[in-house]
Amino acid sequence: MMKKAKIKDQPYTNLLMPKGSTASQEDQAEQKARINSINQAASQKIFVPFSTNMEQRKAALALRAQGKNIVSGLPGQTPNYQMLQCFYHLAEVGGEFKVIPV
Repeated sequence: MMKKAKIKDQPYTNLLMPKGSTASQEDQAEQKARINSINQAASQKIFVPFSTNMEQRKAALALRAQGKNIVSGLPGQTPNYQMLQCFYHLAEVGGEFKVIPV
């Protein structure tokens, strides 16, 4: 009778840390801070719906020049903000285009 090979439980490994790394606690804290800043920047995506309005396009370009992550909509698209991971969108409020939470 053959014994079934046991599969060892794999310990959790952080894929962003090199395997077998001898990084100290300070290095790990520095990498976690860097990853958190990347995640924070990525979570601030702004959805810009499709429009032929040049003022909206200028506002979107100004946001992009400031380093903001812009997700451009397609004609006739009904955005799924959760799928796009956008928590803000560009909307016209009182004749001006502003970034407002979804």
